[in-house]
Amino acid sequence: MRTVPLRDIAHARSGEKGDSAMVSVIAFEEADYPLLAAQVTVEAVRELFGPIAHGAIIRHEVPTLGALNFVLDGVLEGGRSRTLAFEESGKALSSLMLTLPVRVPAGLPPRCAVPPMPVRAPPLTGRSVRLGAATAWSRDRFEHATALVERGRLDYLCFESMSEVTMSAAQAAFMEDATAPPYDPYLVSRLKPILSRCKDRGIRIISNQGWLDPRAAARRVAALAQELGIEDLRVAAVTGGLLTDQIADLDLAFQETGRPVAESREAIVSAEAYMGAEGIAAALAGGADVVLTSRVADACLYLGPLMHEFGWTADDPDLMARGMIIGHLMECGTQICGGYFADPGRKEVPDLADIGSPIAEVTEDRVVLSKLPGSGGLLTPATCKEQLLYEVGDPANYLCPDCVADLTQARFVQRAPDEVEVLIGPTPGKPRPATLKVLVGLREGFMTEEMVIFAGPAALARAEATRALLEERFRRVDLQAEALRFDLLGLNAVHREATPPATHEPYEVILRVALRTTSRQEAEKLRREVDPLAVNGLAGTGKWATSASGSRIRPVVGLQSCLVQRDVPRWEVTTISVAKEAA
Repeated sequence: MRTVPLRDIAHARSGEKGDSAMVSVIAFEEADYPLLAAQVTVEAVRELFGPIAHGAIIRHEVPTLGALNFVLDGVLEGGRSRTLAFEESGKALSSLMLTLPVRVPAGLPPRCAVPPMPVRAPPLTGRSVRLGAATAWSRDRFEHATALVERGRLDYLCFESMSEVTMSAAQAAFMEDATAPPYDPYLVSRLKPILSRCKDRGIRIISNQGWLDPRAAARRVAALAQELGIEDLRVAAVTGGLLTDQIADLDLAFQETGRPVAESREAIVSAEAYMGAEGIAAALAGGADVVLTSRVADACLYLGPLMHEFGWTADDPDLMARGMIIGHLMECGTQICGGYFADPGRKEVPDLADIGSPIAEVTEDRVVLSKLPGSGGLLTPATCKEQLLYEVGDPANYLCPDCVADLTQARFVQRAPDEVEVLIGPTPGKPRPATLKVLVGLREGFMTEEMVIFAGPAALARAEATRALLEERFRRVDLQAEALRFDLLGLNAVHREATPPATHEPYEVILRVALRTTSRQEAEKLRREVDPLAVNGLAGTGKWATSASGSRIRPVVGLQSCLVQRDVPRWEVTTISVAKEAA
C-alpha cells in the first residue's frame, strides 16, 4: 500500500446552504468506492478541516454513485451574507478535501475522468418536452439564451436567477438606493434579444427574476414587449411567498438559533418562503408565454412546465420527485456541461470559453440530457454525479416544497458523446413536507474590507508587522468590532486556519483586513487607519486601488431560516396581456 492525496482516486464538489458547507466526494472508478467508504470518515474530515470545522459533520453514503456526501455545519463563519471570510461561498472547500491522504494499493495508478464508451439505447418515442437552461444565477453569461433559442428546438427556456444570498443582496441594494429595481436588474437585458424569437417559435419562458416583486417584473416585460412590437404576449407573475409583514406574528423560531423570530421584529427586512411549482403550472395552464416568480425552489422552474405538459399533480410524490431530479440537474446550467468541473490532469474539459448550456428532453418515462452540437464543455456521468450531489444534505431525503426526493435513485448512462440518459427508479418520492422553508433577512450592521500589498524581500515579515501595527491602532481608536479578520492572500485566505504551514518565503503577500460592526461610523475607522499607512507604515507598503465611491462599506443583511406551515403562503397568478393593436 502507498499513501496518495484523495485527488488521485476521487473528485469533489462543494457548495453551501446558510452556515453549512456540503462537500461531495465521488470515486473516479466506482470500484474504488470501498477505499472512500473506509478512509474518508467523519473523523478524518474533522482532522483535515481542523479549526474551521466548528459544528457537526455528517456523512451520507451513496454507494450507487460511488460517492460520499458530507455536511459540515458552522464552517462558513455565519454564511455568505455575513461572513468575513475571503472565500465566502464554500466552493473552494472541495480542493481542501482532495488533499486528504488515503492509502491505496501500490500498483493503483492515479485516476482521472474519462467519458465512458456510449451504450446504445433506443431513441425516445412518444411525446417529449425540451427544456433549456439559459442561466444558473443572476450574473451568468448572456449568450447561452440566444444560442438555445436559435438552435435548441426548445419548448421552454428557463432562467435561474437566484441564490440564497440574492435576497440579502437585493435588500442591501434597496437600503443603499431606494430607486433600485425590485427585480433582477438584468431582466430586460436578458429578455430583449430573445423575446420576439421566443414568441414566434412558441418557446415559453420561465424565470425567477421577479425577485422581490414579480408583478413589477411582469409589468416591465409587458412594456418591453410593446417596445419591441410583440403582439398577443401573456406575461404572468406568480406571487404569494413574500411574508415580510407577517413573519414576526406567526410564533416561529429560527432554525439556526432556536430564538423566536418575533425578537428580531425591528431588524427584519425580508421574509421569503421557498414556494413550489404549482403556481408556475397554473400560469402555464392559463396561457402564459412568460412566467416570472419570486423565490421558488430552483428546480421548480423545470418541474412546473413538466406538471403542465404531462398533467402531473402535486399529490403524486414520485412524479414530483422525478421532476425535481430533472430540475436539480438542470438548475445550475453549464455546471452539468463541464462548468465548475475542470481540474487539469484529472478532469479535462475542452473549450470552456464556449461552454454549452444543457437541454433536457423529457418524455413520460425517459430523460435525456444534451448540449448544443459543437459547443464547448462535456456532458458525462461524472459531470452529472457532481451536479446531482451539489448543495444537498442527505441525498436520499432531499427536502423540496413539492416532495421529498431520493436522489440516489438516479443513474446515468452515456448514450452518445455529450448525451446522457438519466435513469430514475420507480419510487423516488415521498410526500411533500408539512412546512416550507422561509429565508428571513435581518439588518445586522455594516461590513468593510481593505487590503495592503507587499512584495520583494521580507514581504511576509512586513505584512505580519503591519498586522501588529493595525491591531495596536484599532485598540487606540477603540474600534468596536463584532468580528475582525486578517488574512494573508496567497498563504491562508481561502482555507483559513485549516491551511497547511507555509513551506517557502513568498515573493509577494496581500494583507487583507475585514470588519463587521454595528454602525457605519465604526466601519469607517478601518479605512481611516489603513490609508495613513502610506506615510506611517512599513517600507514598500502598497495600497489596494480605491473603489469608485471612495468607500467599501456595505450594509449587512444576515440570513436566518424558519419553517412555516405550507398553507400560510398562498400562491397567486396575475397575468398581463399585451394586446394586439387594432388595424
